[in-house]
Amino acid sequence: MIFARRAMQQRLDGLRKVIDNQSVDDLVHRLNLLGKDRTAAMWEVVILHALAGYGSLAHEVPLFNGSRPDVFFDNGAISFTADITSVSDEGLDEENPFFELLTLLTRVQKKLGLPSGGLDIRPYRKVLQSNRGKRSVLRLPHRKRLNEFIRGEIVPRLAAQLQAGGSPLRVVVDDETAGLEIIIDPAGGEFNSGSFAAYGTPTIKDGNPLYKALKAKAAQLREAGGITGVIAADGDCAAFADDRIGRDTVSMEKIAEEFLRQFTSVDFVLLLAVREGIGAQPPAHTVVRLHPKLVMRDGDERRGALALVFKNAIADFPEPVNSSSNGALRAAEKGFDLGYHGDYEMGSGKIRVSAREMMEVLAGIRTFDDGGALNVEAVRKVPGPQHPITREFLAELRAGRLPAKVSVIHTGETGNDDWIEFEFGDRDAAISKFQ
Repeated sequence: MIFARRAMQQRLDGLRKVIDNQSVDDLVHRLNLLGKDRTAAMWEVVILHALAGYGSLAHEVPLFNGSRPDVFFDNGAISFTADITSVSDEGLDEENPFFELLTLLTRVQKKLGLPSGGLDIRPYRKVLQSNRGKRSVLRLPHRKRLNEFIRGEIVPRLAAQLQAGGSPLRVVVDDETAGLEIIIDPAGGEFNSGSFAAYGTPTIKDGNPLYKALKAKAAQLREAGGITGVIAADGDCAAFADDRIGRDTVSMEKIAEEFLRQFTSVDFVLLLAVREGIGAQPPAHTVVRLHPKLVMRDGDERRGALALVFKNAIADFPEPVNSSSNGALRAAEKGFDLGYHGDYEMGSGKIRVSAREMMEVLAGIRTFDDGGALNVEAVRKVPGPQHPITREFLAELRAGRLPAKVSVIHTGETGNDDWIEFEFGDRDAAISKFQ
């Protein structure tokens, strides 16, 4: 997910002191399920916990119309009712099924007896024009027709080229059904790849996933009195991307402004984008940061009080450890990530390894020579050289040195693992020749 598991657990524990246990149990249940709702529950936990530190917080107070907004907040200076929504491009991905096509074609490779990797897919695009603006879509069949399209159009042509000894295999479709190019290296490769036009970048203010998510919340807030708003968080949505926008693109702020123009019953939108950048300290490295933006109508005198609440609350958010896209991928996966598997530090008579990997080695689940791979069985089919950790432990053993000190290096709430550090002593006669 976007935030580390330890950070989430700390906030779940804190919420039990603020809202009822059943509500927290419901959030826990959602966090333990795979899929996009896991990301939505993650954002709810973080936002609710942060707001609870700066005022009185009530969760899911029922309104007359039966809706139950996520937040009622009051700190004496200002109060508001708000709903939280996590926004993704899932609907656009359904309309542009590139990744499903990639998955299906990797299965075709296997059925044709081809090694994995070496697949490159390049869908063409078309521009749809309406009186509200233009948007791009990929020229791919509907996802429900993908299997039929591949069996009828792609597999026979690949099989014929393969039988004729062609290399690379290349299929081009450019008609009313689809437009794309598929290239496969029969020798395989390390990766599969693809390139396509950015269909998620918003070009119509009120025709994109962010606007639709805001609109859906407006109806739920209609019966709430006082100040109302929507807190929209990045669940892997291109509308939250940074300001590298083209001439035809609209920013997340412009989308929120259009929403407030059309729905006067809502007073504010708090946008929570997660963006990647380059760290300030050398060496150059990628960092993930939260980019909040409060959008209100011009001249609203309540902006200062609301902005102060959100500034303080957001300061208590945990540090993001994944981008929104990677967070969405992790939310769909089983298990608990890999922690520091495969990483290590050595020198000055010390070896530092992942605590989780060390536990799995001691439990017989893996060895260090597996290199921290997620799929141990797969990596053992193509064994590599002895891992540096194995060589170093073996060197210390052959030199007659045993661990003199073993330490646990804790990494805090943003780490999904700790370190185990072995510090070796002088030669020990118990495991070496007398001198």
